[in-house]
Parts: sequence; structure tokens; C-alpha cells
Amino acid sequence: MNTYLRIMATFILCIAFGTQPMASPLFDDETSLTLTIEAPMRDVIMKRASKPVFDTVVRFKDSSGTTIELHGQLAPRGNARLEACEFPPLQLILKKSETRGTVFEGQDDLKIVTQCNTTRDAETWLLQEYGIYRAYNIVTDYSYRVRRLEVTYLDSTSSRWSRTQPAFFIESTGELAKRMQLETIRPPAVGPDQFNRAELTNNVLFQLLIANTDFAMKKGPTGEGCCHNGRVLTEPGQQKDWVFVPYDFDQAGIIKTNYALPDQRLGIRAVTTRLYRGFCWQSDYLPAAMDRFRELREEITTALIPQEVSPTRQKRIKAYIGGFYKIIDDPNEMKKRIADTCRGPDTYPIRKTRTS
Repeated sequence: MNTYLRIMATFILCIAFGTQPMASPLFDDETSLTLTIEAPMRDVIMKRASKPVFDTVVRFKDSSGTTIELHGQLAPRGNARLEACEFPPLQLILKKSETRGTVFEGQDDLKIVTQCNTTRDAETWLLQEYGIYRAYNIVTDYSYRVRRLEVTYLDSTSSRWSRTQPAFFIESTGELAKRMQLETIRPPAVGPDQFNRAELTNNVLFQLLIANTDFAMKKGPTGEGCCHNGRVLTEPGQQKDWVFVPYDFDQAGIIKTNYALPDQRLGIRAVTTRLYRGFCWQSDYLPAAMDRFRELREEITTALIPQEVSPTRQKRIKAYIGGFYKIIDDPNEMKKRIADTCRGPDTYPIRKTRTS
């Protein structure tokens, strides 16, 4: 049974027997969650390169207004952002025994995407990346859910240090796999014919929309298995119909962080240059995928444009999104920017496209 039919069968059985898919209090709610995270934050920042682990206390109010306190561990994480940002991305580790009955029930290992530094631009980057995750949720259920946060960081060693900034949680790969009734795997490499072609087409079109090239679908970093900035989901024991689920979008051209740089092998000079990284054998799936993006244009656009940013920035983002739709709506542009730049199973894309 293919993945789509299996999920539909599961859904029908849930209705017939009065059961529901696994609930996640943290990610089922789309409202912003206000937290206080207390740890030796200055050490977290200063020692981030070695990724030390620190004891932490997380405080928040439940629906009745009662303050809940959870004890856990906090650690810097990441790679590029760990070097480029003054404030590192974080990993929060909790005890499931403590989280029962709270919004964190079922959670024990959460990634926190943090604000890179204290500038207004960094806040905008964060809000835009959150919007990218939300936009991809609209395109497909094979996507990581996120939860918006307003975090006050307190230093447990000094009452004089504090910082309040937006952030967001990313759903764990394990929770994503359970939600989709699949399992996650880390093969050393993935053959192009092993992918679910319809889902991969949604993926590469979305990456073109946001101008993100910072991913690898066939191999990951040496010794880490597949893939770079993505994880593979599959039915147990299956060797095909695998789904590549992307994450980490801070290098996307639609955001244009000041530290984003394209891979030199791609032949583009700026991350704002759109480059289609799909395979040529996906051409049969492109019409349906492009129709989907057209149908969802308003919802996708709304998700990608943070309401907190300036009108000028909103206008610029909207125009940039329009550049993608010009490509898929104009047969000549589609041929030049997609059909003529697709890659075979063993080729690396090096063709250059215009900035738009």
C-alpha cells in the first residue's frame, strides 16, 4: 500500500473506531507561548562552540494562570548558526515524568530556534523562518510543525542579566514520524528512484519559492548519513516511496540573512538567486504540483509575510514571492528556469538563473 492510501486508511479507521491521531498539546496550539528559561546563559553563549550542557528551569503559566516549573537541561546546538550568531540555537531536554498534564506532555527533546543577535534584522529573520515552516505546513503534512514563543532568558548566576526575544520550537523528527505513521531512517545515501516523487516535487518547488539551496537529498555530511538539512521518512522495511522532509531555512534567499552564502559548486553568487534543484524525471509531476502552489498562493503568501515587519519589508517579500509565480505561470520562464536546469540522477546543478 502506498503512503497516501495507508494514511487515508488510518484516518478512516480512526473515525470508525472513535479514535483520534496522536495529540500534541505543544504543537496543536498555534498561539504564541510565553516562557522563562533560567540557566547560566552567559556561559551558554560564551562557551557555545563546545556545546556544553547546563541545568535549566523552564517556567510558564497554564490555562488557569498557575505558574508551572519544569527542570531540565539546555545546550547550544547547530553548525553554521553556532558560528555566525551571537546567540546560539538551543536544545531543551525535559523529563517526560515532569511534563505530564502540561503543554509539554510527551516532549523530552526540543530544538529552539533563537534570535541570532539583538538587532531588528535578526528578529525579522527569525519571524520569516518561522513563516517558512508554517508555509510548508500548508503545502504538505510531511513537514515539521513549529510553535511560536516569547522567551525571557534569565542568567541563574546573575540577576543583572536577562533578555526577552521571540523564538520557536521545532517538532522533533520522532514526533513527526509518529504523526505520519512512518519511521525515520538515516541511510548512508538515497537513490533518486527511492523518493516519493509527488512529495519530492512539492519539496523542490517550495525550495525554489523561498530560494533555498542549502540542502542535499541524496547524501549528508561525511559520516552522518542522509541527508543535509532534511530527514527521511518511510514505511518500515520499504526501499522506495521515501519522503524527504526539510528543515533549517535560514540560508533562504527570501530571508537574506547577512551570513547566508550559496555553495560555490552551485554557480550562483547570491542566495537570492533562485536555482531549481529538482531532477529531470520529476517533469511528469510538475503540473499537479504547480497547480497546488497556485491554489494555495494566498495562504502561502500570508504565512511567509510576518505582520510584525515593516510595510516596506512586507512589500519586498510579496514581490519576491511573485517572482516564483512568474516562473511557474509563464511557459517560457518555466522552461528556462526549471525544465532546462533540472538535474539527472548523478549530476550536480551548476546552471545559473537570474535573481528574482
